[in-house]
This record gives sequence, structure tokens and C-alpha cells, in this order.
Amino acid sequence: MKMTVDERIRHIMKKAEGLAGKRNEFSCGEFPPKWKPPLSEQAVAAYEEKNGIRLPEDYRRFITTVASAGTQPFYGLQGLPVKRKDSDADVRKPFLYTVRSPLLLEEVLDEEYDRLFKAEEPGADTGYLFLCHEGCGMYSILIVNSEDRETYGTVWYYDLANDVGILPLLAPDTGSPMSFLDWLEYYVDRTLGLDERGFFSYGELAGVVTGDL
Repeated sequence: MKMTVDERIRHIMKKAEGLAGKRNEFSCGEFPPKWKPPLSEQAVAAYEEKNGIRLPEDYRRFITTVASAGTQPFYGLQGLPVKRKDSDADVRKPFLYTVRSPLLLEEVLDEEYDRLFKAEEPGADTGYLFLCHEGCGMYSILIVNSEDRETYGTVWYYDLANDVGILPLLAPDTGSPMSFLDWLEYYVDRTLGLDERGFFSYGELAGVVTGDL
């Protein structure tokens, strides 16, 4: 039987307790994970109303019942931005890409590259929240505003610094786009399986959806 969102959160966090006994040389942020208190329902609703969006339900439930942010994965789960900074995406505008049509920089023409990344306001930075920074310009992002049903609520690999692009993370067992809880559970499972000098990147899951979902 399929777990509810709350059941799955409890399942993941129970497994995450095992991280307390791990020693990880390449954990980036403070390890084992430490979590900040959850946000109130009122604070999250106010954020949604202000930006004209509805946060994906699994992410929304996590930040209102478990933790608003944390010291992991990598450099830490980022909280909701209270005030938009220049480095934040504009969540009021839809995300430009879909799981079937992501941004692969090797396929972008020069004029399109200039339009996206050399303008005063980069055109690619809309419709998502930063989840965490892996380092070296590699991020995980959560799509919170999309006109495409398959794309909304999915987690993507964001790596423009190394000329990769912005691509959805695909579950290794199904090839389907990962949700927030898929992303979090993958981190827990992958980290539990590492030795103390081991490491991984979410980039290993970045791809393009081609089949039926």
C-alpha cells in the first residue's frame, strides 16, 4: 500500500537517524544533519499568497511539520527566502523548461545563451526555489511554478557554472522525475551507503524524460 505524505516523511526521517553514526569526510555542511524548527502554516500560506503560488505538497508538509531548513544535504537545505535577493529566482513567474525539454547548454545557440545569461536579469531564473548547494556552482532546485503538470513539484540539477545546464533529476529505478521527498530519501540512502571518504553528486541523476510517466 502506498504511504501517505506524512507516513513517508516519518519513514525517511527514521532512516535519517542512522546518519548520526556516520563519519563523512566530504559532507560540506555540518554533519550529521541538524534541522531548524518548522515554519507555521500561517507563514507558509502568507508566502504563497504573496507570490501567487502553491508549494508542492510534500515539500510544504515537510517544512511545516519537520524542518524549515537544515545543515544537510551538502551545504544545507535552504529555507524559504523571506526577501528576494538578486541571486534568488523569481517564483512569481513560471519555470521556462519542462522535464521533456530541459536546458542543455551544449545545445544552446550563442544568441540564446546571451539572452539567457548576459542580460541584466537572466531569463532562466524563474519558477523555482534553491534546495541546496553542492559546491562548485552545482545546485538542486525545486520547481514551484510551472504551466506543465509533469514538471511542477519536481527537483532539478542546476549547473550553469560548469556549462551543463538545468535538467530534471530522474529516479534510478523508474526514470521518473524526482519529487522533494524522492530527493531527500535518495540523499539519506546514498549517504548511509557511503564509506567515510565516499561522496556523490545529484548530477548522476540528471537527465531528460523521454517515455511515458
